[in-house]
Amino acid sequence: MKKYLRLIIISAVLIGIFIPIFDYYFEEADKSTIMMAQDSRDRNINDFFELAKEAFYEGRYDSAEYYYQQIIELAPYNLEARRNLAVVYSDQNKLEAENKILLETAILSNDNNDYFKLAVNFYELNNSLASNYILENKIKTETEAESKAQTADFLFRKYYYLIQNHLELKNYKIAEEYLQKMSDLKINDSGFYLLKAELNKLQNNYLAAFNDYQKAYQANKAQSYLYKDMAQMLENAGEEIKAYNYWQRTLAYGLFKQLAYQKINFYQKKYPELKPKKEEDDPEAIDPFALKASWQQVAELTEQEITQMLRIGLQENNKKLLFQYSDPFSIVYNEKVIFRGEAKKNYLLELESNSIYLSSNNEKIKLGDSKLEYQIYSSHKNSSFYVYNISYGEGYFWQGSGNRQYRGNMIIKGEGEEFTLINQVELTPYLISVVPSEIYASWPMEALKAQAVAARSYTLNNLGRHSNDGYDLCSSVHCAAYNGIMSEHHRTTEAVLSTQGESAVFEGEIIEAVFSSNSGGYTERSDQIWSADLPYLRGSNQMKEDNYNFPLAPADFQNWLLNSPESYSKDYGSSNYRWQLRVPAEIIEYRSGLDKIRKIEIKERAQGGTITSLTIYSDQSEENYSVSRIRRVLGGLKSSRFYFNSHYDQNGYLKDLYIYGAGWGHNLGLDQSASAGMGAAGWDYKEIIKHFYPGVEIIKYD
Repeated sequence: MKKYLRLIIISAVLIGIFIPIFDYYFEEADKSTIMMAQDSRDRNINDFFELAKEAFYEGRYDSAEYYYQQIIELAPYNLEARRNLAVVYSDQNKLEAENKILLETAILSNDNNDYFKLAVNFYELNNSLASNYILENKIKTETEAESKAQTADFLFRKYYYLIQNHLELKNYKIAEEYLQKMSDLKINDSGFYLLKAELNKLQNNYLAAFNDYQKAYQANKAQSYLYKDMAQMLENAGEEIKAYNYWQRTLAYGLFKQLAYQKINFYQKKYPELKPKKEEDDPEAIDPFALKASWQQVAELTEQEITQMLRIGLQENNKKLLFQYSDPFSIVYNEKVIFRGEAKKNYLLELESNSIYLSSNNEKIKLGDSKLEYQIYSSHKNSSFYVYNISYGEGYFWQGSGNRQYRGNMIIKGEGEEFTLINQVELTPYLISVVPSEIYASWPMEALKAQAVAARSYTLNNLGRHSNDGYDLCSSVHCAAYNGIMSEHHRTTEAVLSTQGESAVFEGEIIEAVFSSNSGGYTERSDQIWSADLPYLRGSNQMKEDNYNFPLAPADFQNWLLNSPESYSKDYGSSNYRWQLRVPAEIIEYRSGLDKIRKIEIKERAQGGTITSLTIYSDQSEENYSVSRIRRVLGGLKSSRFYFNSHYDQNGYLKDLYIYGAGWGHNLGLDQSASAGMGAAGWDYKEIIKHFYPGVEIIKYD
């Protein structure tokens, strides 16, 4: 009995010892299991974030949606996933789906920025009441600290939508109050003047609206379509003669041609004095030999080395051309002089009956067949020629015509019924004009030198780009802006001469050293913008803070685009670094040829956010656009890196876009604005070149 009692006591003691041990063991095992599950979930979430970002920049939006939705299922309160998903919906113009996720996010976060995005989404859906309710209530509940934390850009956007809502709701007095608040921000943005114009138009203040449209155009001259609005406001104000002049400007820019023609004809019938006089209507009545040339002094290039000769196409499709030479000149065909001309005297080249003729004020001679090529040159040192009424910027908002003076010689390349004007010029004088045409001569010298090296490399790499047209390069931004002597500046001349012969080289070959005005803070990879995958164009980061690692998550990219973080690109190019533009649907319809647009959908972005594919849908059809075509169809944008809010009418048709953009140009290679910021910060030109074209060497060729 005692034996059993002893066993019972020992067992009880052991149980008392081991039960807590077992409890502790199983509790720790449970904790470990929970932690492992948590780690697994976190790993899944992180993996999903990376997969979603990758899908977003590859244009696989369905996959990006799926991954963000998976994160939300695993972590319903994950605001980052929700905000990213909203941007994915926005790019695809899935406004209803975006509305749902934005509403949930705003409720969960109670964050003013989330509520603001929700309010904008309601505005896009043509629900001004809901949009206005959110904006008005959030403004009333903001603390003083929150108000101070908001940037001027954010406040500008907030006031913009408040004003739009009140205009829709016909609350004109309140809209006027917010316009004053917007004015106090001192932001010279065309959107502000367009809102003022809209308010004045609704209140029948047509002359005031006309003035506002003028200011909007001055703030952003890409909006040449505003000439139509200016003309209409003048008509409504009874200023018909002035309206006639603005209808002529509308016609000159190629927009709304049919309407402009109708208006011009109407006013010419109503006011016969508006009809062009015979002398103006008939070019033959103008005496070309009485025109005076405005010669500029040509700086002598004493330090110039003998460099490669180029053929630069100045103007195609000529039927006549008026010119002068600074010194006596000769016209040569087949190595024989067929005419000798005088200095600073007007000569007219023109086509007649398959021949080219040369006229002056006292003679007219036949040079020869209109399909041949003629050289016009002067042997005098530092000579130049002067051409009247040469066109420039065709297809861009700065297009026009004017007189130009060029170094070097002229070539007339006959094409039968037309001829091409070509400038034969050495590389160094060519660059002396190109560099200041591409970059401000007042900018830091190291930036000017970097531009000189880039321009020289680009030129040598692209020789023969227009060989089918009979010349090496054109004179427009398609190749490089070349405006002749009028662009020259002593500082850029110094930059070109001090880097003579230097080119950027990769593995022994001169590189395709492309450049643009402003990258917005990040340049793209060449294979994502063009088809060519160039190892020295892999994308470069110009941000001053280290926390911008591209590609950014969709919501981070949107915030980066909507705000204006510090960057070398910003220091010398703030107006192009970030910009905003309202584009009416009628402009997109005109440029696309589509009627009644249903939606605009982004199909793909490059790693820096530049839109590489976009589709516009109408009831009848759809059209896809890539990089440069995107800029044109949406009204002549500065770049294809942007985010937009769309606004629809009650029938679901597009009314307008409000675009938030970054940079100016194709976003590849040298960022000219950033190079200036870097130069000011102490970088030398070789460091700048190697930043934008990693892996290159700078080699001087004799």
